[in-house]
Amino acid sequence: MQHMNPCLGKARDFLKKETEGTSTIKDEFSYKEELLSLMRIRDFISLLLTYPVKFEEEGILKAWTNAFSEWKAQLLSNDDDAMVKKPWRVLTERALTFIEGLVPVEITSQIKRGERYIFNHNYAVPESVRHLSSDLAVEQLIQTLFSGDDYARSMRHVRLSTRNFAEKMDVVNKIAQALEDKHHRFGIDKDFPRALWIYASTYENESNAEDRIQEEISLMMTEEMESKRNLVILVDREGEKKLDLDPQKMCFPPGIVVWITTEEEGNELTNTVTCMMDLNIRTQDHLLPWEVSCYYVGRITSRFSSGIIPFLACEIVELCGGHLLAIVLVAKSLKNVENLQQWERALQKLGNPCYDYIYHWSDRIGIRRVMVNAFVYSVWEGINKTQKLCLELSLFVDKIKIGVPSETLMFNWISTESAHVQETAQPFFTTDSDDDELKSTKEADNHMREFLDRSILLQCEGSSNVRLPIEVYNIIKWLHIFNPSIIRCGASALIELPYIGRWRDLIRIELMDNKICELPLSPDCPKLKVLLLQGNVDLMDIPDSFFDHMPLLLYLDLSNTSVRNLPPSISKLTELKKLYLRGCDLFMELSPRIGQLKKLEELDLDGTLITYLPKEIRELINLQRLNLFFDRELRHEKGSKQIYKSTIIPPGIISNLTLLNYLSINVDPEDERWNENVTNILVEIFELERLETVNIYIPKTDLLELIPAHKPIDFRLVVGHHMRRFISRVTPKEEEKFKQCDRSLKFVNGENVPNRVKKNLGRFRALYLDRHMTIKSLSEFGLKNLHRLQVCLLGECNEMETIVDGSYSYDGYALPNLEFLSVFYMKSLTSIYKGPPRMDPSFLHSLKFMALHTCPMLTTIFSLDFLDNLSLLEELIVVDCPKVTTLISYNSIKHVTRVFLPRLRNISLLYLPELVSIFNGLHVGGALEKMGFYYCPKLRSLSKTELSSKCLTIIKGENRWWKSLKWKEAEWGAVGRPNFLDLIFSPINDDTDIMTQLATRNHEDRGSKSMACQTKQKIPETQEEVLNSTKQAFELVPKLQKFDVIVVPENNMVSGCGDVEGSDRSTVPEGEMQGIESSPSRPSKRKNNDEERKILVCAPVGSTEIPPEDGFPWRKYGQKQILGYKFPRNYYRCIYRYKCECLARKLVQRLDDDPNMFEVTYRGEHTCHALSTSASFPLITTKLGNISKDMTQTQSTSSQEPFKRDCPQQQ
Repeated sequence: MQHMNPCLGKARDFLKKETEGTSTIKDEFSYKEELLSLMRIRDFISLLLTYPVKFEEEGILKAWTNAFSEWKAQLLSNDDDAMVKKPWRVLTERALTFIEGLVPVEITSQIKRGERYIFNHNYAVPESVRHLSSDLAVEQLIQTLFSGDDYARSMRHVRLSTRNFAEKMDVVNKIAQALEDKHHRFGIDKDFPRALWIYASTYENESNAEDRIQEEISLMMTEEMESKRNLVILVDREGEKKLDLDPQKMCFPPGIVVWITTEEEGNELTNTVTCMMDLNIRTQDHLLPWEVSCYYVGRITSRFSSGIIPFLACEIVELCGGHLLAIVLVAKSLKNVENLQQWERALQKLGNPCYDYIYHWSDRIGIRRVMVNAFVYSVWEGINKTQKLCLELSLFVDKIKIGVPSETLMFNWISTESAHVQETAQPFFTTDSDDDELKSTKEADNHMREFLDRSILLQCEGSSNVRLPIEVYNIIKWLHIFNPSIIRCGASALIELPYIGRWRDLIRIELMDNKICELPLSPDCPKLKVLLLQGNVDLMDIPDSFFDHMPLLLYLDLSNTSVRNLPPSISKLTELKKLYLRGCDLFMELSPRIGQLKKLEELDLDGTLITYLPKEIRELINLQRLNLFFDRELRHEKGSKQIYKSTIIPPGIISNLTLLNYLSINVDPEDERWNENVTNILVEIFELERLETVNIYIPKTDLLELIPAHKPIDFRLVVGHHMRRFISRVTPKEEEKFKQCDRSLKFVNGENVPNRVKKNLGRFRALYLDRHMTIKSLSEFGLKNLHRLQVCLLGECNEMETIVDGSYSYDGYALPNLEFLSVFYMKSLTSIYKGPPRMDPSFLHSLKFMALHTCPMLTTIFSLDFLDNLSLLEELIVVDCPKVTTLISYNSIKHVTRVFLPRLRNISLLYLPELVSIFNGLHVGGALEKMGFYYCPKLRSLSKTELSSKCLTIIKGENRWWKSLKWKEAEWGAVGRPNFLDLIFSPINDDTDIMTQLATRNHEDRGSKSMACQTKQKIPETQEEVLNSTKQAFELVPKLQKFDVIVVPENNMVSGCGDVEGSDRSTVPEGEMQGIESSPSRPSKRKNNDEERKILVCAPVGSTEIPPEDGFPWRKYGQKQILGYKFPRNYYRCIYRYKCECLARKLVQRLDDDPNMFEVTYRGEHTCHALSTSASFPLITTKLGNISKDMTQTQSTSSQEPFKRDCPQQQ
């Protein structure tokens, strides 16, 4: 025989004292309140888990109940109040949040407080409901006994309480019948040999009934039953003769004892029994379905207690059979409804068959048919098309079944992140009215409130998160599959389109970033409003009649495809408002039919190869945003079919687009036509009354006179003799920062300081000074004119000696608003500031980011006085400045105790061969988190003041440098380097390009931040969790990069067909560009340019041009005839260049002396996380510079033979 856990003896003794009034206040709170509350919550969750409603978190709820026995033992075995603060409190709160939104808050609040009698009514409960409650209680018991989970196997004592004797006998009969049915259907021998029934009423007149029951059990036991789990069902006596079921005194066989009794309200000894039970089942609790129905219907049943409505309400609850969600959905659809026909109709539909295809599926995954009927008839048939579309869109929201912020879900309804770089939103659903965006936002908010009111979406009290119940999710999913309003198959590697027959009812189609190469001839899409095909790089042709049957299409995106023209049927899209062709680099001519799209509001042609704008554009009088890119048009030879256009934009077109608020015109700076027509175009532009943003190239500073001073326009100008560049010195991160700024000016190849530039500088917030030939400091522009600058990039200004020269008088502030400063390739720069030691306190006092790249003469970065101005600086990067010995120049012998740079978080120091100290012994604020070092050979020790930040999480550098550091005993003690520094040090991989490491990590870091917006991070509590989280933090920190690697933008790589390349421009030594000498600070291995690698691959059989696939997604963007080579060179870039900012490229060159071989040069790494699916060719990998034309002859026979055997021979 087995006894109850000894801890329960303690609980019994305590509760006995409590009833006698001898317990203390401390005990009363620690045990009675806490234990009874936990017991009540456990019993309630156990009840819900036996109902047919499904929870996405069902596994968590079961784990909670399984762990309860352990928590209970801990609570009972400790007298300390601290036990109340144990983690089960948090877990319990979390468990209850899963049922909030489904069960009324009033009920869950009572459960949290441990109240047992929550359904005591002042009105009569219908008899059929009482029968239902006893049925549900018996079902809970049977499910618990035969569930087979850990919780059931650990149970010893279960109490089933009824309201009265009649109900108790009814429950006994139902349990007996259920056990008999179970035995006949499945056999209960595997769970229990047989049920041992004990009726205490047999010993009603005996005082020692407990002893007699013990004897009866012993007589019933057989030798075989001694070794198995047994089921003992003990039916209690009534009134004052009830048994004293004390597990400490009574011995029961192994297994479960079920005690069936009646419960007397207000009996304090019930607390004792409650604490001893492993589960308490109350028929009273199973009035929950009825209570929920009455609560949401609005107590209308109590007002019509004698009528037919209460009868119908009972019928509905019985039909739902304890399925709470089905009850809630039906009840809320009938809230305060007094019309009898509506009640009858609801009951009839609830029992009628629904869609067979849903039943076939719902039966398979365990969703009750009554739940399907409740949702389809009470919800789906009663909402409009827009609301249905919102619910379908919710299926695609990550973690919608667990919970997402309501704002996130509404934003997903209204807008989606587009593949093109736009600041506008795409409509997920549209209305019949024309106020799209404002009305859509209000409409989404109204839909959210209605969904919450009707419990289609559930929300916890005090939380902004909403979730879609798993059963509702699955039903909507199948309604969507069989009759979709939207297709979302983005990035699904589709080669063919989904079944075309299902397109007729579609409102939105998303097929972006696939491998689709063909479209159907003329799909019938009378309701279609949004069509997204961007990123299908193999899509070249659109059938002529493709758009014939899309009369309502509003939004069309063909960006980053290979389409060459628009079909004639484009003119049928009379409702079209947005058309995107961004990045279509084979698109060469815009059809005159574009003029028939009278309602077009946005047109994006950036990255196309069009050479002129058709005059029919003037007809697009509703156009609000226009993004243009014109390729240079070469004069074709005689006989060419293409007609040379003398003007890029015909006169009168721009001025006719009176609603334009955004205009961007990118041109080839070498196109003479632009220089000839730009004046007239500017005049037309500045006549537009609604224009807010202009992005345009102005070749001459004289034209700045045309800019109206009174118009508050966001100008984004490129001014000066701008030539297409093959090499970009600025890092992608910093260039992107500049492009994101509004009111920006890029001044290129300037000489002196033109008055017109000075005059207009005051209107700009971002300045990019590129290759200025004479300027010595920014002060020459007049600091007053630079007052508004927030972002400043200075590059290749070879005469600039200092950024700000204090000798220039100015009564105002010096760059007071500047937040971002990047300086690169400055041949003569010696300091940031030059002038009187007491500088203006406003000088750079808003600066947050500073980067200094390749400044060979720079010696002074910060002076002591300068530091006081940099209280907001967060990130500092210094790269390839060979004369820098310390970041802070400080020569005084006085000890400085002040703390500087209080907000500095990140610092990266690369290629500083003379650096001997970081901060020259000065204290830096405690916000420093990340430090990175590379090739700083004279930095042989780190000061304690430099590493004093408690926020420091990572130090990166070469492993050999870290191990060779000396740790001064005066600062660090005899132990030397502290252990915690070894934990946060992460070595740089010398075999992998540093720039690639950083670029990859930055991409991952962005992804982790995006995820963090949607998922609340878990706070580490134990020491092991802290160490694990620290390790994860190390892995997320961006690795250092080699900033000196030349970046060649893809769109500038090829200047035009027919150009002859003298040599590979990317291999030009950096020091030879713009007069800058090669820096001696670089280690010699940098000359090999680790970013490149070359391989040899075999040409596929029958191919004369295309190399075999390497498994990565590439797009060909150019071809050139290379000087000295017989075959042309082909240029490819990653197809995710614009979407993921992936800079990976490859050059493919057929070998002259062996046409069966290709030489493939890879530049950059894939930061888009595109994985190679296969390697369909044998290859030889070589280091840059080790491969030549006669490579095949110089390789050894042993290494060549296996390779040659796999090479197919050209026919």
